[in-house]
Amino acid sequence: MADILFDIGIIIIVATMLSYLARFLKQPLLIAYVLAGVIIGPVGIGLIPNTEEIRLLGELGVAFLLFTVGLEIDFRKLKHVGKAVLAGGVFQIAITFLLGTMLAQFMGMGSILGIYIGLLIAFSSTMIVTRVLVDKDEINTLHGRIMIGVLIIQDIAVILAMPLLTNINGILSPTVMGDILIKGLGLFSIAVVLNRFVFPKVLDYAAEAREILFLTAVSVCFVFIGFSSILGFSIVIGAFIAGIALGNFPYNLEIVGETHALMDFFSIIFFTTLGMQFNPIAIYNMLPQFIILILALVIMKPVILSLIYLIMGYGGRISSMVGLGMGQASEFSFVLVAQGLALGHLSWGMFSNNETYSLLISVVVLSMVLTPYFTHFRNRIYRFFVRAGAIPFFNRLGFAHRVHGLGRDPGKLKNHIVLFGADVMGSRIVNYLIRKGAKFVVAEHNPERVKDLSSVGIYSVYGDADNDELLKSVGLYTAKIAVITIPDPEVACFVIKKAKRFNKRIKTFARAYSKREKAMLKEAGADYVVVPEVVSGDRLIEKIGHYLK
Repeated sequence: MADILFDIGIIIIVATMLSYLARFLKQPLLIAYVLAGVIIGPVGIGLIPNTEEIRLLGELGVAFLLFTVGLEIDFRKLKHVGKAVLAGGVFQIAITFLLGTMLAQFMGMGSILGIYIGLLIAFSSTMIVTRVLVDKDEINTLHGRIMIGVLIIQDIAVILAMPLLTNINGILSPTVMGDILIKGLGLFSIAVVLNRFVFPKVLDYAAEAREILFLTAVSVCFVFIGFSSILGFSIVIGAFIAGIALGNFPYNLEIVGETHALMDFFSIIFFTTLGMQFNPIAIYNMLPQFIILILALVIMKPVILSLIYLIMGYGGRISSMVGLGMGQASEFSFVLVAQGLALGHLSWGMFSNNETYSLLISVVVLSMVLTPYFTHFRNRIYRFFVRAGAIPFFNRLGFAHRVHGLGRDPGKLKNHIVLFGADVMGSRIVNYLIRKGAKFVVAEHNPERVKDLSSVGIYSVYGDADNDELLKSVGLYTAKIAVITIPDPEVACFVIKKAKRFNKRIKTFARAYSKREKAMLKEAGADYVVVPEVVSGDRLIEKIGHYLK
């Protein structure tokens, strides 16, 4: 017992120190945890030579991680992204999985390991993508909603895949598939019954005391872990279903908050134990495979995602943002690879189970490290493809203009209002302009939104706002007012500069998402810029001041 406590202490201390470094370098913290394992494990300074007991504790971290994911999955979000977006997510998983398995066969890795490679390439990191979207305040943008929708589909798919991997040799057997399906439906049925008839009253009572709510949530998690283990599934499957069972209650955010620290603690142990099993010699011996897999994740997958949504009519900028933002492996890849190691599925040719494990872990970690850089340079990458002719090529094929210019024809566009972006704030402006009887045109890069507006007779033009053809089609250079609510400050600045350059009398109104963006838009020439959060805060201060008098 003393040895385990000492090992846990070493893990927490080293992981904490490296977390500061990761934070300074703006890298995901889980990379710091994996690196901590490399340093203190057998390959490093050897502070923890035996990882078996620690690994068992780490599995609880994965279980709590998936429990939290289950709690936070909001299936209602899928309604807001549209069936086409969801279909695109399914196509992406299928295409990248198929190409991943073919790539593994090309490298001589065999069919079983090929399935793991395909799954590793197919899924992206919910943790990292969500963090990047939140940090950039893009969670409610069109590309943000598309990415969240795809991630939900991926999370569900990876959970469905994990039980199949436990009996991978019989995966095509009707008996095996039937057995897994019956057990899975049985476990899910238990969750539905408890969710419908037991949890409502139990949680209503437990919510009166935070400690009882916390204990209830953790107990439910362990109950489903037990059910899952009895049925022969991984414990993480049970934890995930437990999270879904509790997730649609009004207390789910409170439960997430209460269990988050517990999940973080055990997750640190899990990711650190992954690092302890890292073998740099294996990377050197399989360097060609390492490079190919990295390129598949950070180039092939983003290209496939971008092409899917470009073909579906979401334009070059949105499609490229979705693709570049999801060019990494999922944190669940760690779970899949660990499961493959435990089941002995990773050996191939002259390379052992542990050597291939080290290769795959390194691929996952590096793909995550590269994500912030691809996100930071995504506009430059997009402009490169525009100059190279790739985006214009698809435009000429007609994919980007299938819903271009819909709704009642406004006639000659002159002395009108152009609204760029018709999402939350834009929708309110649309309603206001309708009430005022104003002549206006909407430019929007969400094809679903364009169809909605056109269905009620509002003339809407689909496309990216930094496209000269779109600016001409909405009559920007003959308009009297331009209202810009799009979330990308660079595109907003482009529109303002174009408007001011070719239309000296136009007045431009813009929304900024921060004070820094406000300064950018004012410098570009905007006549009036509003930061809703600042305005709301000022109004609140005014109200408070009124009652303090």
